[in-house]
Amino acid sequence: MVDIAAAAQSIVTQLKAAGIRATIDERDINPPAVWVKPPIAAFRFGKGWDATWTLQAVVPDTGRNNSLAALGAMIDAVQAAMNWHAITANPVALLIPGGAAPLPAYEMTFSERIT
Repeated sequence: MVDIAAAAQSIVTQLKAAGIRATIDERDINPPAVWVKPPIAAFRFGKGWDATWTLQAVVPDTGRNNSLAALGAMIDAVQAAMNWHAITANPVALLIPGGAAPLPAYEMTFSERIT
């Protein structure tokens, strides 16, 4: 059995070790932070599976220029902390639970093999 929670927590631990606030629970997002969402699974015929992870880097809304600068720095920090290159990074507006308005964010994806 694959422990998805442990795999997600491992990513959170790596990010936190690099000084990046991170969580797997959207209720605990406190920008600037990274939300590690559950992965999409592609099964490999009894040899584990490929997990495609989505990380949402979110910052406070301090105006477009400031937010984009903060998001760029966060994307770089996440890339360095994870020692990988994201497959994609798409701008999104993230509405967090209890939040008044959507916040600027980038949704980053990458894949890894889990056995």
